[in-house]
Amino acid sequence: MDIHSDFSLPWCKTLLTSSAIQITEIPTKAAKTPQDKSLSNSMFLRTLYTPHGIRAQINFKRPTTEPDAIISYEYCYLISLGDGLDGLTGRAHGGLNALILDHMTGSMSSQAMGSFAPATATMTIDYKAPIDTPGVVLCRGWVVEMSGRKTWARAVLEDGTGKVLASAKALFISPRTQKV
Repeated sequence: MDIHSDFSLPWCKTLLTSSAIQITEIPTKAAKTPQDKSLSNSMFLRTLYTPHGIRAQINFKRPTTEPDAIISYEYCYLISLGDGLDGLTGRAHGGLNALILDHMTGSMSSQAMGSFAPATATMTIDYKAPIDTPGVVLCRGWVVEMSGRKTWARAVLEDGTGKVLASAKALFISPRTQKV
């Protein structure tokens, strides 16, 4: 597999060569090709995936060990962040943390519900430590509860040692089915 040089860090290599992971997508490769203007998640594909923004990203699934998970797997984003995402020089803007955590919890909710684009109803974020830029982080997400059109998911942003930098719990509402 051809991976971005930022993922040559020892912890990234160990993660990406694990037999437990299943790579599902490398969205930053798709961002390098012309995109349809009606594209979903255009904020990531057209705005954030740049040499100074999210420089590289690999998405994968693996078994979860989270005790509150109700699905056997968690979804992960391995992300290389550039200095164009800074709030304070050398630190990612807190809004970026929220955006990535919302994207992850929404992805997990969508997968669990089997519906496209559930709406975020509420999300609580705990900021634990700054995210250094440039740098590489791991975002992990899992589903913790489902009831009717509602799904609750959790996500964390971690560094290469497993230190939690930010965490979130979010509630998503699936769209009502349309009657014809």
